[in-house]
Amino acid sequence: MSGKGRGPDGAARARILVEASRLFAVRGFHGTSTRDIAAAVGIRQPTLYSHFASKHAILAALLDADLRPAKARVCAALDLDGSAAARLHALLVADVSAILSLPYDVRGFYNDEVLELLELDAQSKLRAELHALTTSLIGIGIEAGEFLAEDPAFVRGAITGLTLQAVSERGSQPSPDPSRAARRIADFVVRALLVDPRQLAPVQTASAAMVRLIAAAVP
Repeated sequence: MSGKGRGPDGAARARILVEASRLFAVRGFHGTSTRDIAAAVGIRQPTLYSHFASKHAILAALLDADLRPAKARVCAALDLDGSAAARLHALLVADVSAILSLPYDVRGFYNDEVLELLELDAQSKLRAELHALTTSLIGIGIEAGEFLAEDPAFVRGAITGLTLQAVSERGSQPSPDPSRAARRIADFVVRALLVDPRQLAPVQTASAAMVRLIAAAVP
């Protein structure tokens, strides 16, 4: 795009999403208006409305850009052959790398109060489904005797917390080396879960062959 608000519709839409994400991160969803977003992009409000019917539609699109690919990745991890430990490790590497590579400022996305809004019900349900699928993969590892008998929901929440910490450290711009932070989180989580932490090295080796398969599952 040659300048603010210029270029083909796809470029203008992308610019709206980027600027909205930055405003949501700084001001919060409720503290940001469509007038603010239009001004940041350099367009008039009617032009913004030609791309998005409302501020809620903008946030829904931002959430979908993360949640829909994330669901595809966790489904791919569940479908793969191999140990649950390797699949979880590979999923975390692929998933955290992807979210740290998004062009949007993700820090303002996941506000539980905002996700309770009726307009974002589809995204709230999608997030709950994603959490349930991730929890099931952890449960598979526990049942197989690979992981310690921790509460899978607690582990999933810990993963979310670590991911959000990485997002916070990333700031407003895509990470220059997302795989480094992703591998660090994957190593930490799986090492803590393994009944025998000495098995982390073979898990890492098996995981490396799976990451590309999981990432490729995103349409």
